[in-house]
Amino acid sequence: MTAYADYLMIISLPGDLVKEISRYKRASVNAIGHFEGMHSRAYITITHQVRCKPFLAQPAIQRMGQRLSTMPPVELYLNGFDHFSNDPTTKTICAKIECTDRAENWFKLLTMQMGIKVKDFVPHITIAKNIPVTAFNKLWPNFESREFKQSFSVGNLTILHRDTFAEHHEWKVYRELHFGNKLLAF
Repeated sequence: MTAYADYLMIISLPGDLVKEISRYKRASVNAIGHFEGMHSRAYITITHQVRCKPFLAQPAIQRMGQRLSTMPPVELYLNGFDHFSNDPTTKTICAKIECTDRAENWFKLLTMQMGIKVKDFVPHITIAKNIPVTAFNKLWPNFESREFKQSFSVGNLTILHRDTFAEHHEWKVYRELHFGNKLLAF
């Protein structure tokens, strides 16, 4: 049994959107060279819980699944690109999720139902992560006024896990928690 595990809670994207984001990542590599996460699959990170005791985390995830099954699925809309600073020396470029009242309320409900505090959460899809400011200045003009509109449905929350202290730890799917707007039987 694993002594400690990390859990990454994400919203998986449809295959066509993953391919499109991958295309933007490859174009970014051609423009600025290698960067962190250039080969990683696109998704929306909700939270990353580190060094958890599985015997406590796994029953909590099961209870979370019951609560999330009462939530409705949601349609999210991508509208262009954005960026943010990680620290004074690096920036991240991402696909921007349109901040509608419905999406904002849905994400608030999601974090409340998960029972996990997520500080300063802004949903986005990372394209170029933690790139130096000089690389950002070269790359951002390619994204700044580019139109990118797409919508997709969110039907579940994917929970990945890995052994915290394993030498070559790799994320594996632990559980898919489905949104279904089902009322719990009591």
